[in-house]
Amino acid sequence: NGYIVWQEVFDNNVTLANDTIVHIWKSREYPEEYNKEIQRVTGAGYQALLSSCWYLNYISSGEDWHKYYECDPRGFEGTDEQKELMIGGEACLWGEFVDRTNIISTSWPRGAVVAERLWSDAALTSSIEKAEPRLEEHRRRMYNRGHMPEPLRPSYCMGDLD
Repeated sequence: NGYIVWQEVFDNNVTLANDTIVHIWKSREYPEEYNKEIQRVTGAGYQALLSSCWYLNYISSGEDWHKYYECDPRGFEGTDEQKELMIGGEACLWGEFVDRTNIISTSWPRGAVVAERLWSDAALTSSIEKAEPRLEEHRRRMYNRGHMPEPLRPSYCMGDLD
C-alpha cells in the first residue's frame, strides 16, 4: 500500500517509505542517464518504474518505433537484486500536441511496441526484424477495426488497396 513518486522526490533526498516506487521519467534522449538513475534508485532498495524512453507525444516521424523497442528497463548495470526491483515501465502521452484528431495515430502502433517490449519474454523481444511482422499484423487489425494507426515503415496506404 505504498505510493509512486516522480524521480525528483528521490533525487531531493526526501525520506521515503520502504515500499515506495520511484517513477523515472527524465533524460529520454540519454539512456546512460536514466540507467544511472535506475541504478541509484534500486541501489537504495526502492522499486523503479521507467517511462523516460516511452513518451509517445514527442514529435517525430519515420521508423521512430525502433527506439521504443530498443529501450530495456533492465539494461542498467546492477546486481540481480537491483534488477528485480525494476518492476516495469509505462508509456506516457501528454497533451501539448495531441487532441482528438491525432491521439490514435500518435498512440498506435507505438503503444503496442511498448506493450510487447514490457509484457513479452526477453527472448521474444530481442530483434526488431522479428518484431516488425507481429506489429504490422496488429496495426492491420487496428485499421480493419476502424482505427487509423501510423505506419511502422514506408509502405503503401492500406486504405487505398481495399
